[in-house]
Amino acid sequence: MKEEKERNEKPKRPKKSTAAARKTALVIVESPAKTKSIGKFLGGKYRVESSKGHLIDLPRSSMGIDIEHNFEPLYITIRGKGKTLGELRKAAKTSSEVLLATDPDREGEAISWHLGRALSEVNPKISRIEFNEITKEAVLKAVEHPRTIDMQRVDSQQARRVLDRLVGYEISPVLQKKFGSRRFSAGRVQSAALKILCDREKEIESFKEEEFWEFDGFFNGPHAKAKDRETAFRLAQVDGKKVAVTNKSDAEALEKNIRAATYSLTARKTSERRIKPLAPYITSRLQQDASTRLGFRAQKTMSIAQGLYEGVELGKEGSQGLITYMRTDSTRISATGLEQARTYITQNFEPSYLPETANFYGKKTENTQDAHEAIRPTDVTRTPESVEKYLDRDQYRLYALIWRRFVASQMTPGVDELVSLEVQDSEKKFTFRYSSSRQTFAGFRAIFPLGDEKVGYVPHFNEGDALTLTEFTKQQKFTQPPPRYTEASLIKAMEESGIGRPATYVPTIGTLDKRAYIERKGRQLIPTKLGRVVNDIMAAHFPDIVDLKFTANLEEKLDSIAQGQNNWRNMLGDFYPTFHDSVERAGNEIADQTHLVRIPLDRNCPQCGHQLMQKLGKNGYFIGCSNFQGGCRFSESIPLGICPLCGGNVVKKKGKKGRGFYGCANYSTTGCEFTMLETPAKRTCPQCNSIMGQKVRKSGITLTCQNPNCKHTIEETAEEAD
Repeated sequence: MKEEKERNEKPKRPKKSTAAARKTALVIVESPAKTKSIGKFLGGKYRVESSKGHLIDLPRSSMGIDIEHNFEPLYITIRGKGKTLGELRKAAKTSSEVLLATDPDREGEAISWHLGRALSEVNPKISRIEFNEITKEAVLKAVEHPRTIDMQRVDSQQARRVLDRLVGYEISPVLQKKFGSRRFSAGRVQSAALKILCDREKEIESFKEEEFWEFDGFFNGPHAKAKDRETAFRLAQVDGKKVAVTNKSDAEALEKNIRAATYSLTARKTSERRIKPLAPYITSRLQQDASTRLGFRAQKTMSIAQGLYEGVELGKEGSQGLITYMRTDSTRISATGLEQARTYITQNFEPSYLPETANFYGKKTENTQDAHEAIRPTDVTRTPESVEKYLDRDQYRLYALIWRRFVASQMTPGVDELVSLEVQDSEKKFTFRYSSSRQTFAGFRAIFPLGDEKVGYVPHFNEGDALTLTEFTKQQKFTQPPPRYTEASLIKAMEESGIGRPATYVPTIGTLDKRAYIERKGRQLIPTKLGRVVNDIMAAHFPDIVDLKFTANLEEKLDSIAQGQNNWRNMLGDFYPTFHDSVERAGNEIADQTHLVRIPLDRNCPQCGHQLMQKLGKNGYFIGCSNFQGGCRFSESIPLGICPLCGGNVVKKKGKKGRGFYGCANYSTTGCEFTMLETPAKRTCPQCNSIMGQKVRKSGITLTCQNPNCKHTIEETAEEAD
């Protein structure tokens, strides 16, 4: 029976090694926030891990470039990133292949290159995949079309990294030695941006106001209505020339002659103006519009945009990327994006709002990289209103801005009717003009308004009507200095000058802030005394580095490397010798500047009796003991105002999560719990003399007294605030 049972049983197959069959492909992205979305799109055959940014880079403690051997970079694993790299090596070793899915730009290409070299020892099957949006369609398409690392992009990134390291690590030590502080630094883009701010400040200081006068006439006619008589016609010409009255006596003489003349309406013209839709957003334009329309700082804009790009939880849909990659200088739109926009407009607007063919926008400048398309919603059917409940307020506002700008870019132009009226005296000596416009067709403005669409009033005067001058006003005015830069206007100036690229605008402004080279007055960026001294030193000893044309030319050379038109080592070889000579000369010629970072005070240290000084530290100025090298560590924050509760000093503090706030310095001694979130204003309350906080708004700055028994408020423009 036993033998018969054995004969009837099927022979057992030897266990097959299923290790290879079970292996999954490893996909590596930069940000941990992307892993969940992309993992869901790809399914169980793929394992998605994050590099959490750069893992391999130049060392921070040294130059890290072998200049003698053709500028060879000496890359190392970034301190603290060894564990992450080890985990990725372990995952790569047990994977069927490795797909490098870092960001679709030069920086992302370089991260993939470093990862590829580090992981190839454990898994030689390594490919690069790239997607411009985190959607299922885009991710699956990328996986189906892997490619090799684009070494031209990598070389361009290496050239930029090495060039910036050479400039920063050679000039910065010179500044640090002369100022006696490690806080100081210089950089290829940073120093050029600082020069833009300092040059504007010099313009403002050297500006001399000039007096001028403006004149308005009010007329009555045979068919005039009450509002016609209230309409001001501006005096535009005298004797066929532009009005140029610069003093009161001339203004009074002119008024006398004008009042004595007789007038008629000599011209009434009606014309049409077409307003073309704006291109979809590129990085700099988004930062500028988010600043002016939403009041966002550039850093906040990019942080929110990063989250919208990486993915937002949309209920049953799960995590979805709402916008395409947000670092771009191209206005190009993919065929998918164009189709989505035109379909949406067709379904939601009358036919007159859809142009016969898609709108295309050319390259803004010769420096435009055009690596990937403009910033747009990944799915136009996800209107801002349909996803609002899943977004916080700032996410919603930025997404709505991007969505509306993109859809508007594919709509027809707006149309306005322009009416201009001209009044002259009988001798044609004085010419008054009035113009008005009204919107006759909204076009793209139906979804992306350009401002207050006011309907201008048109007087009921007809050509040839005899008119009577019923009222005449004159106003003395003075020319104004050029405005200080804001984040938005500085980014625009950098963009137009060709310095920096979409990924560098925000870090550049952040560095200027961190180094105490600039201070903020409302939205204005003002170079500090330190910033201006550093700029003067850079202009005197490193004129090429701060020269905008020279810096822009370097950017063009870096772009040419990415296009395979230039060799990055040759470019550095042309740049470095002259630059290094200027560094050596500067080290001998720059005068000592330590008096600017260690300022003696008329107080002695309460711990050791030595003189206290105002010092510059990593978080700005503070008060410290001059006997620091002797071992005294006494320090205190610089008082920003008087506490309205106890009379102590209000100082800047850090919360548990690192967020800054302002509070009473007596908290640790007397327990005073006064705090304020608003930035302390330099002026005190005019009613109770307490400290005031300032809050920047679109219309200006609101100053609020922090005394709970006063709360007096003052509304000021950014120019008036102190």
